[in-house]
This record gives sequence, structure tokens and C-alpha cells, in this order.
Amino acid sequence: MVGMTSAPPDASAAKARTPRLVLASASPARKKLLEDSGIVFEVRVSHIDEDAVLARATKTDGGQHTPAQAAQLLAQAKARAVAHELEDEGVVDALVLGCDSVFEFEGTAYGKPYTPQKARERITAMSGKMGTLHTGHYLVDLRPAPEDADPCEACMIPHESELRSARVHFAQMSEQEIEDYVATGEPLQVAGSFTLDGYGAAFIRGVYGEPHAVIGLPVNALKDMLSRLGVPLSTLWAEPAG
Repeated sequence: MVGMTSAPPDASAAKARTPRLVLASASPARKKLLEDSGIVFEVRVSHIDEDAVLARATKTDGGQHTPAQAAQLLAQAKARAVAHELEDEGVVDALVLGCDSVFEFEGTAYGKPYTPQKARERITAMSGKMGTLHTGHYLVDLRPAPEDADPCEACMIPHESELRSARVHFAQMSEQEIEDYVATGEPLQVAGSFTLDGYGAAFIRGVYGEPHAVIGLPVNALKDMLSRLGVPLSTLWAEPAG
């Protein structure tokens, strides 16, 4: 758990300043969603070992995790890893956002396929069917605790989490369409081997739920987490052009 031994002398002033939003993800899609929403942020990639994180959690909990739980665990690990780095650097004005997506198809969790063969097999199985994309969000607040905070609470770093899911209905795809899509390279580095904001959009018949959950970062989830931390989303908006 991310911790803090004591607040600096200017804790109240630091808490009052507009916080920095730090995205603990290398995802271009998540970056674009925040940019398109007018949100000011910076990127610090976590570089966690996702398989190791899930293996440790399974060993600790004594059982397997659902795809939705896996998405939350990975989002938490990313946010905490970057929060630790920033805390070690003395940062006291950041909100660190970790996100991760896991696709659930017929009870099985699908992460990134990485290889054309695996992507081809998955897309063939999903053709004409439906699955659920789970996106986990974890927001760590590195701002100092208020001076009047309970001593026990002051030594803990606040955090919030959200899970958003959406059902995805795929069109029936021919063997040639599958080959052509895999050849683009797009499905190799995305959860479930498809995207809604790229070539894959042509093969998605419908999304039932929050569309941005499929892309990887519903801004509404971020707004809700920020609100529970007492930070209006509008404080992170960029100044209107002109």
C-alpha cells in the first residue's frame, strides 16, 4: 500500500492547489480520450509485470479472479507503482490514474494476444458472437492530508476505484476479413484483440453499456472518482482555445 509518514509544512496549501493528473498507462487510446475531453494530464508508464501481479494476487487470495476482478487488480497495480515513484520524488500535488481492460468471452479472460496466430484464433471464435469488456480504474491521491485530519487517516493515501463494463456484439467475419484485420497489427496489442476506435470498428455491430469502457477509459468514471475525492473534473480542463 502506498503510504506517507507525515505531511509537509505546507500541506494545506498543497491540498488546495489544482492537482496534476498523471495517467499511469501507455495506451494511445486512453491518452486520446483524455485529450478529446479537454483534460490536462501527463503520462508516467508503470511498467508492471501484469502476469506477476495476477499470480501474486491469486496466491494471496487463494483462488482465481474473474475477468472483472483482474481488470481492477491491474489498474490498482499500475496506479500504485507510479504513485510510489512520484512519492519517492517528493511529489505532493498529483492524482495518479491507473486503468486496465480485460475482455471476457464465454467465461474466459482475454488480454492482449501479442501474436497473429492467437489474435486470429480469438477473432474467429468471437465472430458473430458477444462478449464483455471490463475496464478497471484506480485513482491515487498523493496530496497531503489536511492539518485537521485524523492521525490514522493522515498516514494513509486516499484512493478511489471504478469498474465499468460493456457488452460488445461482433459482426460475422469472413476468413479474409479476419486475415486482413490481423495483418493491420491493431488487434495484437489490445485486450480482446479488437478496438472500437480503429480498424476494428467495422466489425462491431453494437455496444451495450458505456462505449468508452470499450475504448479503455470512461471519462464519466474519472469524474465520479474525482468527485469523491473533492476534486471537480472542471478543474482539470484546459483553457478554451482563443
